[in-house]
Amino acid sequence: MHTEATTTNELAAPAEPQGLTFKPGQKFSDWRVLSKLDEGGFGQVYKVQNIKNPKKFAALKAEPNDVEGGSAIKLEITVLLMLNRSGERPHVPTVYHSAKRKRYCYMVITLLGPNLKTLKADMPGEKFSVGSWSRIGIQALYSLKVLHDSGFVHRDVKPANFAMGHPDDADRARLVHLLDFGLSRAFAIERSKGNWVCRRARGTAEFRGTARYCSPCVHEKFEQGRKDDIWALIYVLIEFNFGLPWQKERDRHKLEVRKLNIPDDVLMKNFPEEMHCIVPHLRGLSVYNRPDYTMMHNCFLKLMSKYKVKFSDKFDWETEEQCASLRKASPKPAAYENAAEFFASDPIGINDAPPPGQSTKSTATMDDIDNMLKKAQKG
Repeated sequence: MHTEATTTNELAAPAEPQGLTFKPGQKFSDWRVLSKLDEGGFGQVYKVQNIKNPKKFAALKAEPNDVEGGSAIKLEITVLLMLNRSGERPHVPTVYHSAKRKRYCYMVITLLGPNLKTLKADMPGEKFSVGSWSRIGIQALYSLKVLHDSGFVHRDVKPANFAMGHPDDADRARLVHLLDFGLSRAFAIERSKGNWVCRRARGTAEFRGTARYCSPCVHEKFEQGRKDDIWALIYVLIEFNFGLPWQKERDRHKLEVRKLNIPDDVLMKNFPEEMHCIVPHLRGLSVYNRPDYTMMHNCFLKLMSKYKVKFSDKFDWETEEQCASLRKASPKPAAYENAAEFFASDPIGINDAPPPGQSTKSTATMDDIDNMLKKAQKG
């Protein structure tokens, strides 16, 4: 399995925090720890069971409060609360419970299945079929628009940050979920219901993301916008289809040079022609511009039509029996299967930079961000 270029967080990750280990049976409000699912330099992830409803399971993610560079989980909690403030949404986890304790913060969220990096590694040649990655692409685009419509950009789109639903959760098992919002940043703020204001972009920004997948703009230290999340998604899909030209490059500088200088026709050489118009579209956008989600959605639909792909088809990692069983258990079509209206909607209405000389009182400031976080955490 190839090793990815690291994110800023991964570069700075300290050793596993001492003492942040929970034992089976330990309780967090209405949840009881069952077993450890994952761990990393910044915290732990556990499978937990609801005490009042033993048939309900979730994931508990914890992080120490003294993380160098600031807590990522606090931001994650805030973003997820914002995403689900009007009820549970498809393609993003739900926060069931969160709290801050003396040494750490934690949240209990939707229990999900394997991430796309893991699934890809188990495929022949570490590739997905067009039938699988085209539907993955629509769902990932859907999840990114859900995030963008809440005023945030992700800034670390990569295969490991998308996961399928848990196999035992029929309603989510075949849905792609966007994960890990620890590097997210607000680009717009809702001052009042339906009234969004733009956050002014910085002149330069530190590198945030994963070198293999981030857009060229990130290497050039420009502020990231909605377009940059989608650009990274296109790189992910190119990798799923045939592989990226710089996929095996381990030297960060050489990777950057190659990515910044590769012509679009070389980059897209083995990518279906139905998808070729997306990168030129993204190149033409500023950090403030709204991407044409409808155009990109239509690209996926044309691709599916060309290869006669149906939404009900099995994914590469499924058996026919597994697919049929899940479709029978959850027969209602998923939202992404008929999403033209969703992709056309524009609840934020931001497509340009704030007017020159406009007072910061009319644009989003750090005080607005802090107030938004407090409201989300209270809600």
